Order: sequence, then structure tokens, then C-alpha cells
Amino acid sequence: MCPEDRTGMGTAPNLSVAENLALKAYRRPPIGGRFFMNLMTMYAQARELVARFEIATPSVHVPARKLSGGNLQKLILAREVARDPRLIVAAYPTRGLDVGAMESVRQLLIRERDAGAAVLLISEDLEEIFMLADRIAVMYEGQVVGEMPAEEADLETVGLLMAGEQGVAKKEAGQ
Repeated sequence: MCPEDRTGMGTAPNLSVAENLALKAYRRPPIGGRFFMNLMTMYAQARELVARFEIATPSVHVPARKLSGGNLQKLILAREVARDPRLIVAAYPTRGLDVGAMESVRQLLIRERDAGAAVLLISEDLEEIFMLADRIAVMYEGQVVGEMPAEEADLETVGLLMAGEQGVAKKEAGQ
């Protein structure tokens, strides 16, 4: 899960980068055990993830709150991807990021999709949707009002569906 709120839901901002990367692994070997955590292993794995996902941080001991939005998002994705998920739910994964960080996050999601993970992307960014999606489902007021393969979708139809023009889907389908 890559939540919309990076600092409130995605991380523990006052914990270190290493501790945030271990949040979902601290109970299991090789980091966690029955009574103790192997801190040397936790820091070693954190350094490996920081390098692999190109998280810009001076140290894995730095509090997560000191990271930029893009690096915080990469930290969250690194933590999730390190667990080899079959499904990644990414809610507004590039909101508020600079162009370089946006591209980095998008490429990471594409790599995971290509490696076999299902990616459920929740976004209002049409450019992002058309770049990443295989299928597009549009919701309006809590209801799915249209669904189509991405290669059959066009900007106008998706935009109108997002604005609540539900007749568009029926007209496009020839109904």
C-alpha cells in the first residue's frame, strides 16, 4: 500500500529511514525474532534499499521527516516492493512531487507491473493514468461510471466521465 498521505499514513516521520524501511519486517527474520531485533541486519538492508531505490539521504539514521517528498515516496515504495508483493495499491503516488521524482515513481510502478505485480493506481492525473494503466475505471460519487481498456480510452471520454457525464459511456458503447 502506497497511501495518499505520505507523512501521516505512509511513514513514521520521527523514526529513522532504516526504521521506516523495517516497519513491515521487524517481526520476522532476518530482522526480527522472538524477543530481539537484529539492528545490524536492519541497517544493512536499509542501506541496500536506499541504494537500490536511489533514495537521497545522508544516512539511514536520518529521521524520515528530513526527506523530500519524492524521497519519502521512494522510501514507502521501497519498503513495499522489498516484500515482493503480488498487488500494489498506489493512491495518488506522484501528487506534490517534482518532475524527476514523478518519473522515478512511475518507472518503479512500471517495473513492478512488468515483473508480475498487479498495480491498482488511484489518481486524478490523466497523464499518469494514460501512461501507467492497462485498464481504466472511472468513478464518480462513489460509483464506477465507466471502464475500458487503456488503448481504447481517450482524454475527452475519461474527462467527461470524471465530471459525471455518465451518458458518455453509454454513447461510446453504442447504446
